[in-house]
Amino acid sequence: MTTADFLTTLNILVAFLGVLFVALTVYEFFSLRQLRNDFRQFREDLASEHYRHQQASHKVIASYGVADYEMKIALLKQAIQIDASVFNGYNSLGYAYIGHGDFLKAADAFKSAIQLHPYDKAGYCDLAYAYSKLGDNALRDEYLAKAVEIDPTAESDIANDARFNLHTK
Repeated sequence: MTTADFLTTLNILVAFLGVLFVALTVYEFFSLRQLRNDFRQFREDLASEHYRHQQASHKVIASYGVADYEMKIALLKQAIQIDASVFNGYNSLGYAYIGHGDFLKAADAFKSAIQLHPYDKAGYCDLAYAYSKLGDNALRDEYLAKAVEIDPTAESDIANDARFNLHTK
């Protein structure tokens, strides 16, 4: 191979690498543009989710000051409709139903709380309380045991909770 052939081959290789580099640059440019658009959409979705969560939280908090159980239930249902995962939404709805005397609906609300937050002892204790109000001590005890299984600190909470009167067993 002559020097001229070698330089020609080298020039072709460098040109090929240059074209490859340009192609890679164009690909990365469009990838970054799409990533920027995806990030913008993510930011908008997050802001929207945050806004809905704040709306729902305000309704839950407002329900604490409402004495009428029908109005309280309506307000809490609105909060859950806006954002089902709102903190204390289903638990508060369950207690509103208990105050209204509808223990079956209270149990359903507490079950929904457990579905959303399966590792929170409060939902299990609340459901146990609803079953206690229904007179179903077997289910009450089952859910209290589940609360302790989820969080062992629940044992002392339950022992000090007058709603359960477990010391009379």
